[in-house]
Amino acid sequence: MKKSILVIFLASFMLVGCGSSKEQIEILEEAYLYGYPMLTMDYTHKLSTNVVEPTSRGKAPLNQWATVRQFPKAAFKSVVRPNLDTYYSLIYADLSKGPLYIYIPSTERYYLMPILNVFGDVIASPGSRTTGQGELHIALVGPDYKEDIDSDLMVIRSGTSLNWLVGRVAVKNDEDGISEVANFQEKLIVKPLKERNNENYIAPKGSVNPEYNNFVPLEKVNGLDIVTYFNQMMALMVDNPPTKEDAPLMSKLKSVGIVPGGSFDISQFPGLEKSVINKLPELVQKKFKEITAKPKTENMQNGWTVNTSGLGKYGTNYSLRAYVTNIGYGANTPDDAIYPNSAVDSDGNTYSGDYKYKLHFDADKLPPVKGFWSLTMYTKEGFLVDNSIDRYVLGSMKDMQYNKDGSLDIFIQNEAPETMQSNWLPSPGKGVEFELTFRMYWPEGDVLNRTWQMPGVDKVN
Repeated sequence: MKKSILVIFLASFMLVGCGSSKEQIEILEEAYLYGYPMLTMDYTHKLSTNVVEPTSRGKAPLNQWATVRQFPKAAFKSVVRPNLDTYYSLIYADLSKGPLYIYIPSTERYYLMPILNVFGDVIASPGSRTTGQGELHIALVGPDYKEDIDSDLMVIRSGTSLNWLVGRVAVKNDEDGISEVANFQEKLIVKPLKERNNENYIAPKGSVNPEYNNFVPLEKVNGLDIVTYFNQMMALMVDNPPTKEDAPLMSKLKSVGIVPGGSFDISQFPGLEKSVINKLPELVQKKFKEITAKPKTENMQNGWTVNTSGLGKYGTNYSLRAYVTNIGYGANTPDDAIYPNSAVDSDGNTYSGDYKYKLHFDADKLPPVKGFWSLTMYTKEGFLVDNSIDRYVLGSMKDMQYNKDGSLDIFIQNEAPETMQSNWLPSPGKGVEFELTFRMYWPEGDVLNRTWQMPGVDKVN
């Protein structure tokens, strides 16, 4: 995927002359892709920590637990493609002032607590699949910490100061969340590691900066002019240093003036090159949309784009991690979750509220998972589709009606079906396009090796 994306991207700049000028443009494009997840995490932190104390809507001061104890509605736009199967437990971590102690209680409920570094790589994923259901005592340590750590702690080391713990706990419905999952969330602990044994520790109050209210992080990043983008990126690189594997790219970036703590000087480029450089954000966003609309053939399964490798651990595949940041920031590794996405029906036509659709699973071909699965509808921009019954997701934890032979039909349409309304996923109004995301938590081997395939969504009128 890395090569195909870059080939598409670089074709955008053929209008620039040959030689060193074109090479510099290509390097700056690589720089833009490299920094995309960094800036997205930074703005996610700025928005989500801009409170005095933790809320039940996923916000909290730095290094404190934030919880989500209700499912989002259509107005929610803090992240793209929000999950409606779980309650979230989150930490917007900044390890620049020292490591954190994290306590996770025992539970019988399926959960996962992946920790992402500033580049969007999953550095660890405590939870049901990896560590079981018992309690966990964790030390989350940043890049500069050299002191000894208690031997009874599970040590997770991050190469960056900014990190994001994106915990998910399976929830059947709001009643289940209030009675079971909220109890688990209330027992979660996070504090500075040096305060681990201080039972009287009180987390500090946060502060509110009006500049960081009411924005969508991804929209904020996409809207930055190129000079501001690169300057903010270089500032972030000071406490979030490149990896050893990034060394070849860093050498190239230095040749165009991009270094940790630096300042981008666009005046060094002639007029034509400067014009193209200023258009880089616009061109990259355009290519992201084109890739979504025309995914790689080998990843396709009956109209679904299904990635079973590469997600969550990107290495030097900067183009892939930038693209994943754009379409589904915070993606897990395939062992934890698979996220098939679909923008077209089984005939290859774009989904539209003008039509009715059906997703059918044969009785012997229901999604093979050890966790659970779900189907969620989103707008073309990746947000929830407003509808009259506030239903945005269906799945194995919902009370759906199966056919007599054990098969399952999900009806995707604007108006309620005449029967089996429990299986109805409402689509938007006439003329409005939409997309679908399927989630499989703890998928079995048949999913990962692609033996089991997603069925197509059929248009029925």
